[in-house]
Amino acid sequence: MCRFLAYSGPPTLMQDLLLDSSYSLVRQSRHARMRFEPVNGDGFGVGWYPAHDDAEPGTFVSIEPAWSNRNLRQLAAKIPTRHFFAHVRDATPGMPVSQANCHPFQCDEWLWMHNGFLGQFDRCRRSFLAALSDDAFSMIRGNTDSEHAFALFLDEIGHDDKGRIVSADATCMLAALSNTLRGVEAIRRDAGCDTEAHMNFAVTNGRTSLFTRYSSHTDSQPPTLFYHCENATCIIASEPLSESASWTPVDAGQVLVLEEGRPLDVRSLDI
Repeated sequence: MCRFLAYSGPPTLMQDLLLDSSYSLVRQSRHARMRFEPVNGDGFGVGWYPAHDDAEPGTFVSIEPAWSNRNLRQLAAKIPTRHFFAHVRDATPGMPVSQANCHPFQCDEWLWMHNGFLGQFDRCRRSFLAALSDDAFSMIRGNTDSEHAFALFLDEIGHDDKGRIVSADATCMLAALSNTLRGVEAIRRDAGCDTEAHMNFAVTNGRTSLFTRYSSHTDSQPPTLFYHCENATCIIASEPLSESASWTPVDAGQVLVLEEGRPLDVRSLDI
C-alpha cells in the first residue's frame, strides 16, 4: 500500500511537507513507519491548484522514486499553492509501474488518490468497466483499481452534455463517495471477490475535500490516516509528518469532510 498527504490553507511551497518536515512524504517513500513494507518506490505524483484564477489543477507524476527525482525538488521549491495532493506509490502485485498508474488521478477540476487495494481486482475489473458510463470509461488511462474507483465516483457526481464533470458541493460529494463505496462492494460481491478491500480514498475539487478510512472486512484494519489542523491550515496524511502530539488518528469507518472556509468535520460513513 501507499502513502499520501493533502494540504489546505494559506499559500505555501510544497517542499515544506514533501521534503523538509521531519517525516516528510519523500522520507516516507524510503522508510514509512506505519506499514509492514517501508518502501514506496513505484512512482509518485503531486496535484496542485494554482494560485492564479484557474480551477483546474496542475499535476506532475513520474515512475521514478520520489527520493531521486530532481524535478520534484525543483517544482516543490518554486510553486506556491493553497491546496495540493501528493502520493508515493507501492504498486499492488500485478499492477504495472507506469505514469498512467501514478496518483493523483485528475479529471477536469477533480483530483483523486487511494491508499489501499481492492483484493482480486483482476476478477472484477470487467464488471467495473461494464458499470461505467461511456464518459467515465473513456477517462481511464491505466489499469489500477484506484482509477476505476475514481471513474465510478465521477459517474456518481455526474456529467454535463459535453461530458465534463458537473460541480458539486460537500453534500453531493459525500453522497457520491458513499455510493462509490457501496458500488465497489456490490461489484466485488457479484464477481465472487471475497478477500479484503481497503479503501482510503481522497478526493477534491479544489474547494471541498473528502478522505475515507474504510475496510470491507470489519475485522481488518485499513491503512492509517491522521489529520493536523491549526488555525486556517489542515493537513491530512497517511502517517504523521512530525513527532508533534497534535496529529489525530482517524478511526476505521470515518470520513473527513474539509470545506473551504470551514473547520474539518469528522463523520461516520453510512455504508
